[in-house]
Amino acid sequence: MDDDDDSWLAELFERGSDPDRAKQLPAWALLFHSPFDRSDDATSWIGGAPKAPRNFEWPKDTDRTPLHFIAQIDLASLKAEPQTGSRPPGLPAEGDLLIFIGKSWACRILSVAQMSEAEILPPPEDLAPVRKHGFFGEGRTFARRPVTPTAYLDAGDERAASFPDRFTSPLDWIVNWGIAALEAESVIHSLNLDLRDGLDFLSRYRGPAGEQNPNQVIRDKTAHYGVLERKAPNVIAALEAWRDLALSKPQDEAIDKDSLHAIMRLRLELHDEMQPHMSKHMLAGRPVAVWDEILRQHPRLRHGEGYDELPSCYRPFVEMRETGWRGHRLFGIEPEFSNNWEDLRGHDCVISIFADELLETMSEHEYGLSIWCPRDRIANGLFDEGQLIRHCAV
Repeated sequence: MDDDDDSWLAELFERGSDPDRAKQLPAWALLFHSPFDRSDDATSWIGGAPKAPRNFEWPKDTDRTPLHFIAQIDLASLKAEPQTGSRPPGLPAEGDLLIFIGKSWACRILSVAQMSEAEILPPPEDLAPVRKHGFFGEGRTFARRPVTPTAYLDAGDERAASFPDRFTSPLDWIVNWGIAALEAESVIHSLNLDLRDGLDFLSRYRGPAGEQNPNQVIRDKTAHYGVLERKAPNVIAALEAWRDLALSKPQDEAIDKDSLHAIMRLRLELHDEMQPHMSKHMLAGRPVAVWDEILRQHPRLRHGEGYDELPSCYRPFVEMRETGWRGHRLFGIEPEFSNNWEDLRGHDCVISIFADELLETMSEHEYGLSIWCPRDRIANGLFDEGQLIRHCAV
């Protein structure tokens, strides 16, 4: 590689960084409302349709077709960031910010006077389905989710310290007997499958006592399934007793923490001796498996429907999952993109929307999108120049 190649690569890697960008910036997390709060008085939301005067001119894309509405933020709801006292740069203290995306993007700021005449606008007749831009949703709009903008100081981490992961430990999210029974059943099922496969494997590959198979993969699997053969039956029996205890209790009743600690200690003893297999992850507590089982029982949830049909014991888990940090925010610091090469020098992020099944913003090989504008124009309240970035996962 010659000097010209080195210079070109250095330039490429510098494009996504900016030494002049602050190391910490005020941001506003866009946290979803509880799915069990069905009130229609939300003033900020992602997805759905915008609220604007009837004569609002719907923004057009580069091909002159309508852009897709992605977010509306009530500017009066953007409280000052507590540590710095900073307010959103360049935005008025009142009115609404409307954001649209497609191949390009558009930001529109509506005044209080304009919002006094606003109503929910139907999508333009020629608005294409969102799949036109590679999203998995089938509709012409993204799924609507009311949000509460919540201020914090952003240091550019994947997850702000202000919004810790509520699912780090099963002791935090197994909160009642109904969830305990559901979670235990999924672990029992996974362990039984792994044990069955293990016994079949051992019957085929385990040699006489003391004999070492020359294949390292076979030796590793033999060791793993040997642990399961010796210890999984007792753990399964204990989990079945725990599940039966949970089912015998009022499903909404708060879990007995001491009993939960005890069954988790037993599970983790086996977990710590196992090699990485699905049942190992299940033993540590895998909330996504619980969510998948809830979806299996209540498939309408996939489309943002049927929340009123959920057993009440499932509601704390579902609410916890949907109202926590999901990666959507206004301003702040976007972590550097490992697979994008857009030139972001002199630009700051205006809004970032994560690839979220609840919004139907999922797409292949991407993990989100963001809009960036020149820093000096943002400071002057100008959001008419910049770039839309689709975050490449590969």
